[in-house]
Formats: sequence, C-alpha cells, structure tokens
Amino acid sequence: MDKIQPVNSISAFDVYKVLSSEKLTDNQKVEFLHKNSAAIKSVAESEITREEFKEIMANRPLIKFRPLKNSFTKQGDDIILAQALDINKKDISKYINSVIEGNFEIHDKQDKDKIEKLKTYVYRHGTKDQVIAFLEYELSDVKFVLNKLYKTLDINTGGSMAEYFMRPIHRMDNITMGKLYRVIDKSLRDSREQGVISDEEFNMTAKWALVKIHDIQNNSKLIHAFDIYKDLTS
Repeated sequence: MDKIQPVNSISAFDVYKVLSSEKLTDNQKVEFLHKNSAAIKSVAESEITREEFKEIMANRPLIKFRPLKNSFTKQGDDIILAQALDINKKDISKYINSVIEGNFEIHDKQDKDKIEKLKTYVYRHGTKDQVIAFLEYELSDVKFVLNKLYKTLDINTGGSMAEYFMRPIHRMDNITMGKLYRVIDKSLRDSREQGVISDEEFNMTAKWALVKIHDIQNNSKLIHAFDIYKDLTS
C-alpha cells in the first residue's frame, strides 16, 4: 500500500476528492485524515470558494432512477453548502427563500459568490419555484442572456436547470412549463429592447427555447411512463 504523505497546504476540494476516491482504501483515507488533521481542521473553519463549491458538486453527480443514492448525496450537499455559507444546514431552505424574497439584492462580490453557490445547490435539490426564481435571476443580466440560456437548457453542462427536470422526482408539469417560458420570454424581450440582441435573434431563440423546454418535459413524461411500466412488471 502506498504511503500517504502529509501536505503543506490543502483545500476543501482536496479533502472531498480523497474521501470520495474509489482508488484509495479506507485505511489510506484514515491515514490521510490522521496525517493532515491540522490542515483539514483549518479548511473546515474556512469558507469554501465558489470555484471549489462548483467543483465539489460536479464530482457528486445525481443519477436518474437512484432516489435513495441521491438522497444520501443531498445530505452531503447540505453539509457542504452549510459550511460554504457558514449557516446551519437546517436553515438552508429558509436562507434560499430569504434571498429570493430579497430579490437577489447584491451588496458586494461575496454576496454574489454566495448566490452562485445557492444556484448550484438549487439546480440540484431546490423546489420548482426556487429553480424558476434562480433562472429569472440568472437571465436578469441582458448582456449574457443568450449564453446563460443555452447553458442552462443544455443537459450536458453539469448541474444545469435542464438536468434538474430530467430527474423523475422533478417532473415538469404544464404549469411549471408555462412559468419557465414566461421567464425566458421576458428576459429575451428585455435584451432585445436594450439592443443587445436583434429581432431575428429574439425570434430564433424564443422558438428554440420553447422546443427545448417541450423536449425536456416530454423526456420527463417518458421517464414517468417508464417508472409506471417497471411497477406493473415487477
């Protein structure tokens, strides 16, 4: 067994990477914790950066048709988010709603970093209304509407809104679909009115977004049909 050597400096992501590794044995992980206890304690007392938080979440994928596994992942995500924001994990939902009710008012860069961490979490575990609220915030900067829209409706970007609705537990109903499209349509109209996008870009993107949302909803219905089929045939 390779010996685990102590390191001079360590980040939160380094710790989570070691503990989630499938290549290291349990004994190696224990040795890592023991030899780096002082550095790890320091990390636990410091705030996780936005980049570290996103990387940690990207390495904790949620899996379709694995609700039990995902529930354990959520428990871990709650702990990580609470540490990242320096709040009690029991207050996560209340904290998210307070940010939404405050219209995402940002005072400085630190607040923006916190909102980005919340968005990453919400697109994984939030309620549908929270997801819609964070989408509206994400598309509020007219200069980046097209870039943000293409990214958040893509199922291959990791932690996107589209991936949220691809999970059976978050099936998209017609009311949610309508709310999503109204948010997207408003952001595109605001961008056009301020001269950021042209009429042609507005029309093309509005149609593309509607088709994309429709595809996501249909995939969601297909997943539901598959669940029913499995129950009937099991």
